[in-house]
Amino acid sequence: MLSQKSLRLEFALKLLPIFAGLVFGFSYLVYSMIERGIYGDIEREMTEQTRSLIGQSEEIQETIAFGQRRQDDRVFYRLEYGGGEERVKIERDITQESKLLDNIRRVVFAANVISLALIPFIAGLYSYFLARPIRTLTEELAKMDERSLSPIAQAQSVPVELRPLTEALNQLLTRIKGHIAYQRELFVGIAHELKTPLAVIRTKNDVTLLRTRAPEKYQETLRETNATIDEMSKMTQTVLNIGRAEYAQFDPPETVDISRFIAVKAEDFALLASKQKRELIVNIEPKSLVIETRPTLISHIIQNLFSNALKFSPEGGRIFFQSRFEGKRLTIETIDEGEGVAEGFDLFAPFAGKGKHKGAGLGLYLAKNAAMALGAELTIQNRKDTKGAIAVLIIEPIKPILIN
Repeated sequence: MLSQKSLRLEFALKLLPIFAGLVFGFSYLVYSMIERGIYGDIEREMTEQTRSLIGQSEEIQETIAFGQRRQDDRVFYRLEYGGGEERVKIERDITQESKLLDNIRRVVFAANVISLALIPFIAGLYSYFLARPIRTLTEELAKMDERSLSPIAQAQSVPVELRPLTEALNQLLTRIKGHIAYQRELFVGIAHELKTPLAVIRTKNDVTLLRTRAPEKYQETLRETNATIDEMSKMTQTVLNIGRAEYAQFDPPETVDISRFIAVKAEDFALLASKQKRELIVNIEPKSLVIETRPTLISHIIQNLFSNALKFSPEGGRIFFQSRFEGKRLTIETIDEGEGVAEGFDLFAPFAGKGKHKGAGLGLYLAKNAAMALGAELTIQNRKDTKGAIAVLIIEPIKPILIN
C-alpha cells in the first residue's frame, strides 16, 4: 500500500494525467485521420464527377461547397457548385461510411475506457521502476552503521541522474569513515596521554611519602608535580579546542572577503615570526575575493600550519605564506625551511610525535578535521629542493561573489 508521503505515489500521480493525455490525444488523432481519410476520398470522387458533368478541366475546388444531411436512417453527402440555373448539385449515399465511422468511434471510446482503467496500474508500474534506483540506495544506506561504512555503489552502475547524489554520498561516507577512525585514535591517545602524567604524579608522591624528608625535598616534589599538572592542563585545553572545532563545523557560512581575512592573519603571523627571529614573506592573490565560507575553520587551519612552520624553521629562516585563485580553486600555501617530513609518517594522526619538537600532537589532527568539514583538501609534503616542507590547503569549488 502506497502512503501519502510515498515517492512512488508522487510519481504515479504525476504520470496519471500524462498517460491519460497521451491515450486520449492519440485516440483523437487516429480517429480524426480515419475520418478525414474517408471523407477526403468521397470529396475527391464527387469533385471528379462534377468536372465530368460540367465539362471543365480547370480547378473548381475553391467554388465547391460540401454538406451533409440525414433522411430517416440514411446519411447523404452533398456537393454544390455554381449558382442560378447552372447550379450543380450532387448527392451520394454515405450511410455505410457513416456506420463505419460510428463503429470506429465506439471502438475508440471503449478502448479509452479500458485504458482509463489500466492507466493507474501502468502509472504504478512505471513509478515502481522509476523509484527502484532510489529505493536501492535507501536500502543500502539503511543497512549501514559505523562498522560498515563502504561505498554504496559505483557511479557507473546507477542512472546518470543519480550519479551526482551517489558520488556525494560516497564522499560523505569516506569522510565519516576517516573521521571515526581518527576519533578512535584520539580517544585512545587522550587516555594514554593523561594516564602517563597521573602515574608519574602518583609514583613521585608514593616515593616522597616513604620516609620523612627535609622541607626542600617536599618543595621539589611539589614543583615537579605542578609541572606535570601544567602539562595535563595543556592537554585538557587541547581537548577543549577539539570540541570547539567540532562545533565550528556546524556554523552557517558567512560572506567574507577571504583574501582580506587571510592578509589580516598574515600581519599577525609576521609579528610572531619577527619576535622569534624568522622572516615571513607574504603574497596574497587576488587582493579581494568575496565568498561564502566558514572563516573560523579556515583561521584554525592556517594558524596551525603557520605555527608548525614557525616551530620547524631554524632561526633566521624564511617562511612563505601565499594564496592564489585559479578557476574555482582557492589554494593557500605555507612553506618553511625546516627539517621536512619523514617518509611514511602520518602527520595528521592524533598525538603524533614530530622529531625533537614536543607537544600534544593534535594541531594537525584538528586542522585536518577542519579541512574535512570545509570539504577542502589539506596536504603536507617535502619541498622539491628538500629544504623544508610545504603545506597546501585547497578549497573548491569556490563561487566568487566579488573578485578583484
